[in-house]
Formats: sequence, C-alpha cells, structure tokens
Amino acid sequence: MDSIDYKEAKFKFLGIRKHFFIDVTYHITVFDEIVIMGRTADCQNPKYRIKLSLDTKINWEIIKSRKELEYFEIVYQKKKKIFHAQANDLLKFKQLLAGKVVFEGIGDLFQPLFQVGKGSSAKVYSARNVLDNKVYAVKAIQKSFLMLSENGSGMQAFQSEIQILKTLSQYEQNFLVLSEIYEGDSTFYLVTSYLEGLNLSVELEKAKTLPQKRLPVQSIKMIMKKLLTNLKILHSLKIIHRDLKPDNLMFARKNDYSSLVLVDFGLATLELVDYYLFPKCGTPGYVAPEVLSSRRDQKYNNKVDIFSAGCIFYKLLTGQSLFQGQNFDEVLRSNRHCHINLELPIDGNYITDQSLDLLKKMLNTNGQIRISAIQALQHPFIDSTNQYSTQIIQTTGQLGIKNAIYQLNLAEFESKYNSQNEIGDEQNYKINDLKRYSFITEVQQQMSLSAKRSSGQFSGTFYQKDPLSALRTLKLYTETSQPLKNSSHSQHSVSQF
Repeated sequence: MDSIDYKEAKFKFLGIRKHFFIDVTYHITVFDEIVIMGRTADCQNPKYRIKLSLDTKINWEIIKSRKELEYFEIVYQKKKKIFHAQANDLLKFKQLLAGKVVFEGIGDLFQPLFQVGKGSSAKVYSARNVLDNKVYAVKAIQKSFLMLSENGSGMQAFQSEIQILKTLSQYEQNFLVLSEIYEGDSTFYLVTSYLEGLNLSVELEKAKTLPQKRLPVQSIKMIMKKLLTNLKILHSLKIIHRDLKPDNLMFARKNDYSSLVLVDFGLATLELVDYYLFPKCGTPGYVAPEVLSSRRDQKYNNKVDIFSAGCIFYKLLTGQSLFQGQNFDEVLRSNRHCHINLELPIDGNYITDQSLDLLKKMLNTNGQIRISAIQALQHPFIDSTNQYSTQIIQTTGQLGIKNAIYQLNLAEFESKYNSQNEIGDEQNYKINDLKRYSFITEVQQQMSLSAKRSSGQFSGTFYQKDPLSALRTLKLYTETSQPLKNSSHSQHSVSQF
C-alpha cells in the first residue's frame, strides 16, 4: 500500500465519533479523490477511507435553531457512522465535497421558494440555502424516469451530464454551474446556480414588439460573441453540446446580454468516447446534417455545434427560422434535406456582407470545412463588437411601457409551436415560458404512420429533449417499414423536498 503524503491534503479537521462510554476523536484529512480518517494526524493506516465518487453518499444533519451543521453520516461497510465536528469545519468539508459525492438530507438544507419550471419528469424550484442564505435553482428528477430507457441509457445520460457539468464548474461565466447533488428515496436533486435572466427564446418573443421585430444589431453581435466564446471553451475541453437552441441560451443577469450562459447538457457528449450515446439527437430546426446522417459506428466532431449556432444566428438576423414547418415532421424533413437559401437581400443593417459571410461559413453543410468557434470569433462581424451590453433598446417611453406589460404577461403566455420549440406529443402540447432548464431522461414515443410516411427515406432513431421533461426516442422509418403504434406516457410529478 502506498504511503499517504499529507502534504497534498486540501483540508484537515477533527471529527468525533460519540459512543456510549467514551468518545473517539479522528483526524479527518481531505484529498482530491479520497477522505481518510485516522486516530493520529499522520496515520499511515487509517480506519476509514472514503472514495470521492458519485457512489459515495453523505447525509448532513443541522442544528435548526442555529442553522448550522452538526454532524455528517456515512455508510461504511454497511454500517452507519456519524461524525460530529465544529460547524465551520463541517461547512468547509461540505464545500470541498460538493459535486464529488452525493449528499442526502436536502429537506433540511434548502427552503423551496417557488416553482420556476415544470415538465413531465422534473420540476425546478428556486430555493434558499439555510446555511449561506443564497438562492439556488434545484431540479428535482424522478428516478423512475431514468429507469424507463432501454439498456440503462437514461441513467447513463444522467451520469454523463453530471460529469460534464463538474468539468465545466470552473467556468461560471459561461455555463450553468452544478453546485451539489442530492438523492432522496425516489428523487435526484441537482442544485445549480440560479439564473435571474430569461432565455433567448423569450427574448426573441419580446423583440417582436420592437420596430424591427428583432433585437438590435449590436445586441445580436454581443449574443453571438458570447455564444462563440462559450463554445470555444467547451470545444477546447472536447465536449459537444449537441442541443444548442434559443431555449438553451440563458442570461445570468437581467438586462445583460453579455451574461449569456449555456444550459442543459443532457445530450452533451465527450468527443473522445468510443461511440456517442444517442448519435442522432438534438432539436429539429437546429441539427447539423452530419448528425442526421450519422450511424452508430460513425463519429462527428464539435463543428455540429457551430451549425446549430448558425441556425440561431440566422434567426437573430432575419427573425425567421432557417428550417420551417407547421409540425415536427415538416421541420425535421426540412432540416434533413438541408436546402439552405442564403441569397438574402443586403439591407445594410442586419444583412451585410460581413454578417452574411459569417452566416455562410457557420452553415456550411460540410462539417470538415465549417468554421470553428475560434475562427468565428476572429471574423470581422464578431471582432468589431463593442464591449458593452445592450439589452432590448427602448426607443420611446410608450414602447418601454408596452414591453414592460409584455414581460409581466410572460408567466401566463404559452407560445404556439414554431421550429424552435419541440413537439411533446401528437396533440402538439404547449410549453410554459417559465421553463428554465431541460431534462435528462428517455422515454419511448413512436411517430404516427402519417408522420412516418412524410419522413421520406430517413430512418433510424432520433433523440429529442423537451424542456423539463424526458428525452424522447423517435423511431423514424422508411416507406417500406411496418406501421407504428402510438404510445404515450402519463405525466409524473415529484414531491417537494
């Protein structure tokens, strides 16, 4: 057994195991990947070795009257072990372990404030942490939905998302930050940073009240620059998002487009894995052609995110979706055929030689020569962006009042289907605009025969995520395939923590 180098310790403190006759003091030492507990400060043969992984669960108990930690509890060799310590030591210990292990006891540590999103398989709450008094977003996910997928792919996707969020945790200005992971009897809880701003989808709806029916050009430049900056970081870490769309671009702060962050990594993948989980995936209207044509034994690269970003760029510039249709099938067929007309009339404002040139390079159907995030950031259209934020510009007092009223009504507003929103079922269910994040699991849903017929020769399995609900598996068949039976799943809800 290798000797323990205590010089590499991240934190040391004393913990007490209380027994009936005599208490026992342990020296608790935290390292990057393990926690050891021994009777002496430099013990080479510690009694407890706790691996820091998602298989390790730690329960926290607080003194409610003082709102401070009292002890932590672990299961070691199938027996519960409780360690008391000073409240400040326990708090630092908890902070060092956050995201590395699974916590228990969320009901005592967080006070739900209000529900900010709801789907068929998850709810998102804003909640106040009783220890630091800060507000976080808590996504409650039913375990049963993670088990619905075949071959355990739902749980595998969930674990992959957590690993990716942990990798991105140091980039809080660019991505949704995962703070802690909790587990209850039937529910997983992901505690993330709370984003005060709206998502780009809602901002685009608001912009329709402006004279140009679009965001100002300077705002578009700022949004694209931050989006490409985020993708530059993401791709440098060999991570592909695979579901970029306006819903998944959120603003950490109100009235500040420079605070754009990427959310929802439920379909994200590491580029270096042997094969991609859910190879054909995304949201119709924003999917790169090489994704739709891929096979399980084929791999594409991070340029698929650039194509999706190009679809967003097109919508920002024109106010229209690149791939249009009245339903899921039409949008998917348009996206699959990928007949892109970029012969847009130059207007000297939105459509210029520079913006059109960048758009063409981002939407190149050949992924091998498509522009990269680094190259796009060096493009004259982006490189000339001024360093200041310009959320929707109010040109008159009357317009400002109109937009304020519109924003107040957003909570009740349910938008009609367009190509940026997913289809939840054959009845084209509507999605509340209060949605904040999307979800992580997989359920089986097959397209109707009429949808199958209009899908042309495209066949395979396409994976799509609904806001705050399950990942859907759509079986797409050719004309010679057998008819499909419709399947549906009732909504599930989770209890408040």
